[in-house]
Amino acid sequence: MGLNETGEIQELHRASKVKRPFTSNSKQAVLLGARPAVNRARKHSRVRQRRRRRGSYLPRYHARPRSWPRDSTRRDMARAATARTSGAKPQEDDAGAAAADSLEAALAQLGPFGFYQGYMLVMLCIPNLLACMYSLNYIFVADQVPFRCVVPECEGGYPQFENEAAAALLPGGACERYEPLQPDLASCDRDSFHQNHTIACDSFVYENFHTIFAEFDLACREWMRTMVGTVRNVALPFALVLTGYVSDTYGRRTAFCLFSAFAGVMGILKAFSVNYQMYLAMEFFEAALGYGFNSAGYVMMVEIAHPSLRAVFACATGVAYGAGGVLFAWVAWGVPYWRHLLWTIHSLALLLPLYWLLLDESPRWLHATGNVDKTAAVIRKAAQWNKVVVNEALMSKLQETTRTQAQGGRERAWLSVLRSRVLLGRFALCCWCWAATTFVYYGLTINSVALAGNKYVNFALNMSMEIAASVLIMMALERIGRKLCICFAFLLCGVACVSPFFISHEGTTLAMFFVGKLAITFAFNSLYVFTAELYPTHTRSSALAACSLVGRAGSVLAPQTPLLNMYVQAVLYGACSVTAALAVLCVPETRSASLPQRVADAERLRPAAPPPAPPRAPESPPRPRLVSAET
Repeated sequence: MGLNETGEIQELHRASKVKRPFTSNSKQAVLLGARPAVNRARKHSRVRQRRRRRGSYLPRYHARPRSWPRDSTRRDMARAATARTSGAKPQEDDAGAAAADSLEAALAQLGPFGFYQGYMLVMLCIPNLLACMYSLNYIFVADQVPFRCVVPECEGGYPQFENEAAAALLPGGACERYEPLQPDLASCDRDSFHQNHTIACDSFVYENFHTIFAEFDLACREWMRTMVGTVRNVALPFALVLTGYVSDTYGRRTAFCLFSAFAGVMGILKAFSVNYQMYLAMEFFEAALGYGFNSAGYVMMVEIAHPSLRAVFACATGVAYGAGGVLFAWVAWGVPYWRHLLWTIHSLALLLPLYWLLLDESPRWLHATGNVDKTAAVIRKAAQWNKVVVNEALMSKLQETTRTQAQGGRERAWLSVLRSRVLLGRFALCCWCWAATTFVYYGLTINSVALAGNKYVNFALNMSMEIAASVLIMMALERIGRKLCICFAFLLCGVACVSPFFISHEGTTLAMFFVGKLAITFAFNSLYVFTAELYPTHTRSSALAACSLVGRAGSVLAPQTPLLNMYVQAVLYGACSVTAALAVLCVPETRSASLPQRVADAERLRPAAPPPAPPRAPESPPRPRLVSAET
């Protein structure tokens, strides 16, 4: 529009004596492309500045996207901004929200707990018995046995451990012996040895050969014995990365069956080790390829559980893990030779691949990957087992929304998480909690066999704390909440661990040890539930594996704690527990909240609102007082 035309329009206004001000609300101003009046801009400048800081300001004269309604509110614009941040288009975000709502409604038809959920719970608790044995078998397999230095002058053709004459020629240390005065003279008399000069032992004799410590001759090389647990924990990050990828790409059931088969085969091969180096290599591969079946089974269990029963399901897995530890203590007591022990426990893992025929794939994973027919088939099967009738209209809507979500394209899961500052900060906090928990948990577990008394009984009592902690989880997590329970458990563990500085009584110190073990076990088992509830379905298994992966730095260092002084251990355990308690307070509460399906759901994660109070009955009007005629 030229300047002449603009002048003509203004003259027409003056000629018609229009008294209203020439503002951007008039049609002529829109034709001219005029901006809002100066007084209006000054009046609302502060409002616009606040909106710009929030990222929700949209000037009136800017072109709006076609997908936004003209009367969109700030809440709609914030949702669209969240969708752009997470890498999803507004149309795909709406389709994903509808699909997530349809899935939740379809799963709600099954009821909180029925025969199908009970069957899945029992079947997935059985592998937890074996997972405990595989994770902690090195505590007995690489345990130290009594030994002494060989004194050639006092030994016969075959040295025996019980030799009082040779034992009398040994100083206080087990790795040295007195130097003979005349090496060529084979005399066992005490006067034939230096009384103040010692030499290193050349060979050792052991009380028995029940462990690799004796069979591979690891006496006076304590670092080689503790290296077994460290190598296993170094392999776990590889296992968790592999588990997360296979579980999220090919399914929970596939990962479970595949890695359980690896656990059985590699464990049996480990029992055939001929030297220390071969045993370390097989320990690494058995952990790297076989550890993931427990993680895949746990994710499958969490995804089938009702939101109000996730803590109960976690309690059941904790009870199974603790029962596996108690059972392993008695099995190790009855089968002390390490080769026979490994053959006994790992041969059972060869039966777990049969779960492919006994379990269904997780419906949440099937839904997230766009498998419409399989998702509906699993839900209908579960409804049939629970003897409930499904709503066919709802199932049709589920299939329709799932197809729409699949056509919209699946976003790159981890890329969307890394783009979100909320989830990235949450991931960092979870990693530190996992690292502190694994360090304290495995440190206390490994040192339990060094307590006074029978090592098998002490280990069984130590693992029984798993059962007690799981029962407490069932009672506390749903009533009090995840954050407060886990924070209190960390603080209690920290207080129990530093108690040796103030308490010197042996019985009280032993009691505080078990209190600390109970508290850290409560926190450890609760973290599995808490972490799985914080991330969307596409990355749930990978996020759980990644947090556990970073947290394994603590379990790598834990086997080396027996080399430290008791008081140094107490300081480390207490500091890690207290800092983890502070980190938990920065993560949102997830009690009774629905599992997030998308990144936007995870960012807006909030606990479910309490149910509304029932309406109060209307109060009856007061009865009129009867007044007698006499009154």
